[in-house]
Amino acid sequence: MKSKFYPKEESVPKLTILKGLAYTLPIVYYINELTIPGDIRSCYTTSVNQYALDFIGSTRAQLNGMGIHVFKEIVHPEDLALLRLGLKTVYPAGTDRTVNTTIRLKPYGEINYRVLRCSKTVLETFSDGSVKKMMVGATDITNLPLPVQPKVPPTKEPARLKYRSAYSQLTNREKEILRLIVDGMDSQKIADKFQISINTIKKHRSRLIRKTEVKSTAALIAIAIKNWGY
Repeated sequence: MKSKFYPKEESVPKLTILKGLAYTLPIVYYINELTIPGDIRSCYTTSVNQYALDFIGSTRAQLNGMGIHVFKEIVHPEDLALLRLGLKTVYPAGTDRTVNTTIRLKPYGEINYRVLRCSKTVLETFSDGSVKKMMVGATDITNLPLPVQPKVPPTKEPARLKYRSAYSQLTNREKEILRLIVDGMDSQKIADKFQISINTIKKHRSRLIRKTEVKSTAALIAIAIKNWGY
């Protein structure tokens, strides 16, 4: 039996406690929610602290109307592709899994990106296991020492010229499909849009990866955003 001198434990939701901390600490904090499973275009921010608003130079009213476009303004193009894929990751039903990553963000009024350490907690998932609601807290680690990255041997031609040449080899249909992939649409939805079989879309995906000489869809999306203005 507990001593009578101990206060009775209060049943306080974990999310309420985390929100309280997030609103008082100097971190970028927000909650994203999707209305359509796996569709990045349906993503919007449901909660955000003042530190984050100051970081992006926006008001809550302005943020409500921006949806996913707010990330295009502040997230490094290479990291934007990973952000898109992160919202499509499948998790076990009912999970509250936390994932730690780093991301480059550009504060309002500055020209250089800052490196932030992000802690992403899945709050709710759709029936297929993809993210419905995710809470993110990010702290600036720009001035902390970074691990030494392995040296990459120089390529025979500059990357810009290489990808410009690859883009010129894409057909108009492949460019259309690439646009939809970057927007977060899955193969079945793309097939439905063009009224063709899903196998045909998978062949288009394979050709896109082969022509751009990348190894994954994530790398393909990163190249499209960074080099081709997608």
